[in-house]
Amino acid sequence: MITLSFFILSSCQENKTITHVQFPEHSKTLVFFTDESNIQEESTYYDAILDLKGSYPNEVANLMVVPLRDEKTLYKQFNIKSTPSLLVVLDNEVVTQVDGTRQKEDIVGSIEKALSKSGEALH
Repeated sequence: MITLSFFILSSCQENKTITHVQFPEHSKTLVFFTDESNIQEESTYYDAILDLKGSYPNEVANLMVVPLRDEKTLYKQFNIKSTPSLLVVLDNEVVTQVDGTRQKEDIVGSIEKALSKSGEALH
């Protein structure tokens, strides 16, 4: 299940180097910072992202997966100190950040709260 989740999520990303990200205005995006050598510890994040896909398909479709080995500049841009780390970005600002070892329910709850708040801000 964990391996399948990883392949599903990694197939959604483009393989190009990004030096700075500018998100479209009024766009809610999930950004997942990962250390691919530590997938076992990140499994709850993959499971949470799959759960979130049902309620927030547009935001999860915009998911950006940022591997540690390729994108150190983005780690600095978003001040990421550890992996895994999952951010919700709205109008180029971080609305919430979940990082470290967490239970799936905690990850889903924090991200859902941020996505529902940021959804209200758009209306």
